[in-house]
Amino acid sequence: MMKRIVMMGAPGSGKGTWSKFLSDRFSLPHISSGDLFRRELAGDSPLGREIRSYVERGQLVPDDVTIQLIKEVLAEGEGRDGFILDGFPRTIAQAEVLDQILADEGHELDAVIEVEVSEQVIIQRALGRFVCEDCGQPYNTTTMKPVTEDVCDRCGGRIVRRGDDTEETLKLRLETYRVNTAPLTGYYRQKEKLVVFPNDGPPDCQAQRDLLLLLEGRLSFGQGRK
Repeated sequence: MMKRIVMMGAPGSGKGTWSKFLSDRFSLPHISSGDLFRRELAGDSPLGREIRSYVERGQLVPDDVTIQLIKEVLAEGEGRDGFILDGFPRTIAQAEVLDQILADEGHELDAVIEVEVSEQVIIQRALGRFVCEDCGQPYNTTTMKPVTEDVCDRCGGRIVRRGDDTEETLKLRLETYRVNTAPLTGYYRQKEKLVVFPNDGPPDCQAQRDLLLLLEGRLSFGQGRK
């Protein structure tokens, strides 16, 4: 089974949810750039304050800052034997750096999954989503409510609304994604790594089976689609 997977998708597409599903299914570490950012924000470090200034404006954190965080995590050994990488890379420059990091260790990506969702569904989901402030487990007000209100099923942490989940900020983030991150689909399609996974519906069992079949190469809908 594939071990080194990148999850792509616009803000609110569900890539965090599907990253955790694959992480649990295959016992691979889920390395989320968003979680790394939130760790720095919670510590109110100088780097965290710099990150906050970009996030609150709906802008991407600069490549050099993001690359530094990812390099540190991989250098510490997390993901040495495989990973689900969520939220990185977000630009061509970041993708090239990741390719080089892996090549230096004699590895390469096995697959890049683009979680594809319509903008209308994204906005609806994002305005109703929450996240555990400790482990990053995502929730929403429709299909993924916690068993106990405001308490994470996974770790018992407190569930909070993400500070950047406002309609105005979300629209800025979607535009930023289109400009900066969408070109990655062409980059990875050319490398024959791209798998497109339509995700307008809820994360039900059939969708989970479809995703696994896609990764195993036994289902081909959407692959390489423009």
